[in-house]
Amino acid sequence: MSVQPRPSLRQRLVNGLALIALLSLGVVWPPLFAQISDPRDAQAGSLFLVSDADAAPVEALRQSTQIRARVTGNVARVHVTQTFENPGDQWVEGLYVFPLSASAAVDELEMLVGERRIRGEIRRKEEARATYEQAKSEGRRASLVTQERPNMFTTSVANIAPRASITIDIAYLDTIPFRDGRYTLNLPLSITPRYTPGATEESTPVATPERVTSAVQTAQIEVELVAGFPLASVTSVNHDVAINVTRNARLISLKRPTAPADRDFELVWKPAVTPDTQASAFAERSGDDTYVLITLMPPQMYAARVYRREVIFIIDTSGSMSGPSIEQAREALQLGVQRLAPGDWFNIIRFSNDASSLFPVSQPAVGGNRTSASGFIGRLTANGGTEMRSALEMAFAMPPAEEALRQIVFITDGSVSNEAELVSLIRKNSGAARLFTVGIGAAPNAWFMREAAAAGRGSYLFVPQIEQVRERMQDLFRKLENPALVDLELHWPDGASPTLAAALPGDVYAGDPLVVAARLGSVPKGMLTLTGRSGGAAWVRQLPITLVGEQAGIAKLWARERIGDLARKKNLGADASEVESQVVDIALAHHLVSDYTSLVAVDVTPIRAAGLENSSQQVPTSAPRGSYWAPSTGFAPTATPAPMLAVAGISALALALGLLLSGGGGRKPALPEERLADKPARALPLRLQR
Repeated sequence: MSVQPRPSLRQRLVNGLALIALLSLGVVWPPLFAQISDPRDAQAGSLFLVSDADAAPVEALRQSTQIRARVTGNVARVHVTQTFENPGDQWVEGLYVFPLSASAAVDELEMLVGERRIRGEIRRKEEARATYEQAKSEGRRASLVTQERPNMFTTSVANIAPRASITIDIAYLDTIPFRDGRYTLNLPLSITPRYTPGATEESTPVATPERVTSAVQTAQIEVELVAGFPLASVTSVNHDVAINVTRNARLISLKRPTAPADRDFELVWKPAVTPDTQASAFAERSGDDTYVLITLMPPQMYAARVYRREVIFIIDTSGSMSGPSIEQAREALQLGVQRLAPGDWFNIIRFSNDASSLFPVSQPAVGGNRTSASGFIGRLTANGGTEMRSALEMAFAMPPAEEALRQIVFITDGSVSNEAELVSLIRKNSGAARLFTVGIGAAPNAWFMREAAAAGRGSYLFVPQIEQVRERMQDLFRKLENPALVDLELHWPDGASPTLAAALPGDVYAGDPLVVAARLGSVPKGMLTLTGRSGGAAWVRQLPITLVGEQAGIAKLWARERIGDLARKKNLGADASEVESQVVDIALAHHLVSDYTSLVAVDVTPIRAAGLENSSQQVPTSAPRGSYWAPSTGFAPTATPAPMLAVAGISALALALGLLLSGGGGRKPALPEERLADKPARALPLRLQR
């Protein structure tokens, strides 16, 4: 047996440096060695190609994305159309992941594969899945739309031919909120990966690594706005647009052909004249029923405040808040502390992997405490996990200040997967407090922000850009400081007894819209009366009920809100089987996607012969602008804190170099490529948020 000559010191040094270079790529540039292990882990609407059951799904080349919205009054009909191409020579299956509005009523699917156009039908989820799987195995074109969360959907596409293009069109209805004197149309484009709280055997937080990709996805956007009243202004918050004014509408389009899908599209318009109170009631006949949509903007109150407040600020300092998000949050906090009156009390709670407070209990808003708060806020940085529950429990457990109205301001991007658990916690433990949520960043979890505020009998707002912090936080603080419309009741004419989609809220804050959907038999004749108290005095408003034409979408909007209310009741302990039965009946009757129903489309003609093999190819996905998933950021703090990774990586590399230089045996070490060839590295699954 021959003895291998010992490498020279120079050779060992060269080998060590080469090894360091290769390993460093895995530390500071994870995408080189990572694959997406779950299609739902995409960071934007994407089509993944699946070759077989064991292979990791990968993404198809995207040709184009187009979003077309028509807004009539306060109702929008939106079409999201994306065209993909299978660039390979084999047959493939695709999985399409996309975000939608948190209140979207998804009711249409149309798929164009080559020259064939296939429309979807609504069925029970398990029946739709079985139909899809059978069509897939028989070589027929098929598609399946399912709801992953209230604002995230997936479309499965079977048997995509080699070199063929596919167009998927998803249509939905949505209501446009009128808040703080402005209407806002939000079209989601990006999905932020979400943190999944958990515990190991040592009870330490568990997070999953995120995948950093290039922001290459783009979208075309067109909006036809028919407001129905004179407008003072129309602006796009995040994108440069061109506005063409016609006789009855405004046509809005991007100035450039496309825009990166790394932030939501937000269009804002303001009425030329805003009355003190706005209210309307429109009715639509659908089958044997009448559906009524009532919108109300409560009166603005300017009376001097005569009560003390205790404000507890909760700020998210997890890794998902890094970059512009934490800057926005610090600015919002500073403004909130500045606006406190001398007789108010306050405290600040920050959370990431754990939670801690500025003071053990709330303190008066006096000079020294304000100074301490300013320094505390200035030192806040974003890193670690997103353990919201501990912060909320800390706030609820704090003894209240005497004779003060407790208000909790919760500032976060909402990037967690246990939203339902947190909403239930808020509803059960908030007591007399009011919870106000502030969504930060380019793609906040809108559903969680709204549901948490509703559970805490408060309000919510979104702050997409640092430049908007002062204006939008001023809106929120006015709500906190001014009286609200309380004890609201609806009185229907002719003794009508409608089924409300959701119960009326106890409080309606100045500047916040109230949208009520109801179902009843015949069209009620007479006036609808709303009563309540405002500023300590009685408040009354009477509305005529205007019947509109069919297909206005009111029935579907009622059904979507009713399904959402049933889901809330299930989370609070209602019988799950009873809730499922009711949701299925409503969704099937109104042709809507839900937790228990899906849209499925099947072509009757087989096109793929049995035995043909599949292939896969992947392209990058977009990350929300300003997040640490964006190309300018190298680490994913929520998943694995960057400083810890850097130290651990450098230490390991130094150790490897030391071993090599010390002559640790003459055997040549296996390079990363050799190990990856045996077992490819794959990113762990992560969750998605909207």
